[in-house]
Amino acid sequence: MTTNPLIRPALAGIIAALSLTACTTAPVLAPTGAYTVAPSYSVKLDRNWSDLSQATFFKSSTAPKVRLLSIDGLQLNRLYISEGLTPDDPLIANPARPDTKTTPTLRGKSDMSLSEQMEFVSQSVAALDYHKVETRNPQPVTVGSVKGVRFELTASTPEGLHGLAQAAAKDGKSYYIVYLAPEEHYYAASLASVTAIMDSAKLP
Repeated sequence: MTTNPLIRPALAGIIAALSLTACTTAPVLAPTGAYTVAPSYSVKLDRNWSDLSQATFFKSSTAPKVRLLSIDGLQLNRLYISEGLTPDDPLIANPARPDTKTTPTLRGKSDMSLSEQMEFVSQSVAALDYHKVETRNPQPVTVGSVKGVRFELTASTPEGLHGLAQAAAKDGKSYYIVYLAPEEHYYAASLASVTAIMDSAKLP
């Protein structure tokens, strides 16, 4: 049987973390409608998702200002939605790699340009041990009243990893939505829902 690209290698660490956690908090339903990311920031879901943000393996990682959603399971699709991140906040943390002084989790910086935000997203995805993470097809978008960018991501896996990301900044904070799924079937299957979520974002 072929191992799914999101399991190899990125989810290997997650699975290991789960195996070490006897009382992992189960996912909760994120129902159709408004989904609160932060007290003054929400997006709109056009279908039900599973919210894994409070699952022990994710909550104990180093991305406390990021929500993690999935439809079919993390190995098949995942959606990261961040609050406004400062240079102190990571976007994506590898659960198998503790955030320490010797192995710090990647952070951004203040006042990044849109191209720098794209690079930060690709480097954050690469931190999950993906290889040859590349960005392509950047398109300008307006997030509320703020200019942002929406772009695709690819990574080298046997089956192909595809992603769509959106980045925008306001008042010194960066806001990201990052969708990752296998290129065959699963990426396209949820792409319309992900695009609707990105379109619904209105920054605080």
